[in-house]
Amino acid sequence: MCGLAGLTFPGQTRGRANATETVQDSAGPTWSCEVADYATYAVTQEPRIVAGIRSSPRFTEQPRVAGLQVSGFDPRHVVADCAGTPTCFSMEVHQGYTSALERPGTPNSRDLYDDFVDVAGKRLGCSTATS
Repeated sequence: MCGLAGLTFPGQTRGRANATETVQDSAGPTWSCEVADYATYAVTQEPRIVAGIRSSPRFTEQPRVAGLQVSGFDPRHVVADCAGTPTCFSMEVHQGYTSALERPGTPNSRDLYDDFVDVAGKRLGCSTATS
């Protein structure tokens, strides 16, 4: 899914296999993928964006995501340390995902986000080690 080996999505084998994916995957500091009507994933290491996020009064420590120590606005918009670089991960779910929650076997949004951060984080050298 989204060009990330190992990233899966609910319903992928139940009529969702042909959903439109739009991936922005350049050599730059920002990557994003929209799975039409299901979710939008984004990762950025752009220093100005990360600094803006960190300067928000709502920026605080959040529960671990995929084993990573993180801070952010809420549990699905967080910053983690990836190979010494502050890295922001975010996920927004859309109506197609919300509808899929009614089907047995569809992971909750927390599990979906953990999977995304785990797969993308490994690609970026994120570590679950505590200091």
